[in-house]
Amino acid sequence: MVVRDTNSLQMTQLAPTLPSARPSRLIKSAIAALIATVLLWISVILISHEYLPGSILLTDTLFAIALGATYFVCWSLALAVSNSPRLMFMRALVTTLTIATYLLVLEVPAMLNLVDWNVVMRRLFSEGGDYQFAFIADKELAFRRIPNMHWSGRPASDIEQAYWLPRSLGTPINFTYDQWGYRNPTEMKQANIVLIGDSFVEGWYVSDEQTVASQLGHRLGQFVANLGVAGYGTMQEFRVLKSDAVAKRPQVIAWFFYEGNDLNDDKSFEEFLAAAPRVQRVWIPKRAWQQRSFTLNAFRYLRVWSDPIVPNRAPYWALLPREDGSSKRIYFFDYAAVPWTEYQESRWENTKQSFRDGIEVARANGAAIILIYVPIKFRVYRDFIKIPPGSPMSHWNPWKPLPQNFIEFCRTASVPCLDLTDRLRQAVRDGVEVYAPNDTHWSSEGTAVVAAELERLLRSYRLMSQP
Repeated sequence: MVVRDTNSLQMTQLAPTLPSARPSRLIKSAIAALIATVLLWISVILISHEYLPGSILLTDTLFAIALGATYFVCWSLALAVSNSPRLMFMRALVTTLTIATYLLVLEVPAMLNLVDWNVVMRRLFSEGGDYQFAFIADKELAFRRIPNMHWSGRPASDIEQAYWLPRSLGTPINFTYDQWGYRNPTEMKQANIVLIGDSFVEGWYVSDEQTVASQLGHRLGQFVANLGVAGYGTMQEFRVLKSDAVAKRPQVIAWFFYEGNDLNDDKSFEEFLAAAPRVQRVWIPKRAWQQRSFTLNAFRYLRVWSDPIVPNRAPYWALLPREDGSSKRIYFFDYAAVPWTEYQESRWENTKQSFRDGIEVARANGAAIILIYVPIKFRVYRDFIKIPPGSPMSHWNPWKPLPQNFIEFCRTASVPCLDLTDRLRQAVRDGVEVYAPNDTHWSSEGTAVVAAELERLLRSYRLMSQP
């Protein structure tokens, strides 16, 4: 007689349909990948809080890797819990190929210079006009601003743009250009005073009414024309002087020289002039593909949006103590890291020739001329800031010969000149924020200081008639 164990038989029949008590190999792999990705993100967050230059590139690289790893882990977990892993794998493959195809479709126009995704995204996210590249070609000057252009927005500063920092500008600023492409909200066929120079004169990171020209005109009650253009060196500024400046029949021409990049800008203009005759002599600042790229610009915005958790950092910063005992972080570019060499000396000789030519043209047209030295931000702040340990800024030395050379040239050329360094330093001592903390240019308070100093110089030399 055979006795059957009914309960055992039922358990045997049901056994194949019950889940295994131990995780499958796929689940183990997915969990391991998840743990590794979490640890990677923790590493990214920790490294991002280091402020030394080497950690910036490492943070961005690990952030990109972590994004890719997160995408991989999401599909791994989906495969691990799926009742049909093979079908889920096909979905993952098709989705990945689709995304790659879309990215390629978006990148090809950028590669062919048909679409600039940086411009598209700036407009999409209301960052204002594209200041760095809003130029048209000009056969005499290489490039100039777009005539009659106007835009308003909260653009990123030059340092924020370079290092993907969140925009710090609280309120929108207005940019208005006249029919000649100069930043004048009011058309002026004639002006008592004309200012020529680069972006400091044009007034980057301040609104129309806050430029040096606008504030000086308000203080004097006279027409002051702003003929500054970002990116110009003294060779281009001389051409502005002998054409557009003297055409306004000014009493005074104030010529600003920026020590940070005017020497190099002249070198770039020489290369433009030396172009082969068969090549049309026009040039407009253009972005490289990396700057136009959809993928890289999208990644940049992801980094900016992730800043509260994974901070973006600029490498060159210091703390500016305040009267209340607190400190404010101030950012810099590395102009002061470049040593003064025979190359800079030779560039300065070319600049002096531009000045001589400009002085001659101004005097021939009955205009007085003054030269103004614009210092780099680090030269003004270096005696007031606390540089963090290990920062390369501790070894920076602004060009010592250049301010002396400038003053000596003014003396030999018998022209009034003004080195703004001491006046801006005094303003810092008085608690004035003369440069925007996140930008290399003057703040609105800084342009007010410069306008007041320029007014003092004009009155002391009695260079203008009364309005």
